[in-house]
Amino acid sequence: MTDACRVCGSSTEPFAHSHVLGDVPATYERCGHCGLVMAVDPRWLNDAYAAPITRLDIGLLDRCLLLANVTAAVLRAERLRDGRFMDWAGGYGTMTRLMRDRGFDFVHWDPMTSNVFAQGHDATTLEGDRYDVVTGYEVLEHLEDPVGALEPVSRTTDRLLMTTQVLPSPPPQPEDWWYYTLETGQHITLYSTDALQRLARCLGFDGVVSGSFLHLFYRGRVSRRTRALVQHPQVAFGAGLLATVLDRRHSLLGQDLEEIRRQV
Repeated sequence: MTDACRVCGSSTEPFAHSHVLGDVPATYERCGHCGLVMAVDPRWLNDAYAAPITRLDIGLLDRCLLLANVTAAVLRAERLRDGRFMDWAGGYGTMTRLMRDRGFDFVHWDPMTSNVFAQGHDATTLEGDRYDVVTGYEVLEHLEDPVGALEPVSRTTDRLLMTTQVLPSPPPQPEDWWYYTLETGQHITLYSTDALQRLARCLGFDGVVSGSFLHLFYRGRVSRRTRALVQHPQVAFGAGLLATVLDRRHSLLGQDLEEIRRQV
């Protein structure tokens, strides 16, 4: 018996069998309609998230530095220097801190992890708040119910900037593609480009600009410059890196430090 696709609701078909966390059997099914691949009934998740951020993820800080530059370039292209932003599922608060250091008014949201680096800059609710852009990095592939998890977030913004590696075509078997992360068991939903488009529509967005890794869910018009940066994150990284000096001129680091001193 097959399950329904987590994005489009269509029937899925058996795709692969493997093992996660070393010796835990895992079954994968694929949607014949949108191409999504998903781990079925991932009962191992409690063990997989014994620590919210796995010990194997030693590249977290490097990715945050890279994505901070990419994000800054996209926000500049959208002319949102004075905007309001949220990093959803933001882990230890690293991205929020880096973006505030560059002068962008970011807050952090992640009820599953302690905010270590951006304390005092937490979003307290998703109800009624609006943000010019919400980022959600390294999270799509972790979601057992992408539509349900993202629906509250989608009401807060018309720009949702996310990351996930798009499935190659044809989709590889688990042992043939590193992004399944069989060692950790945390990547349970893998997306084709079509699956991301359908997810965008399910969430009420007009569409999604997709690269191989970076994806912008949007309502309204998206400039050609923004599209190019999303589709070519290497270019966005370079642009963001060059703008670092200018961004530091607007840094919120001093302001945040003074606020902490007043509280202490």
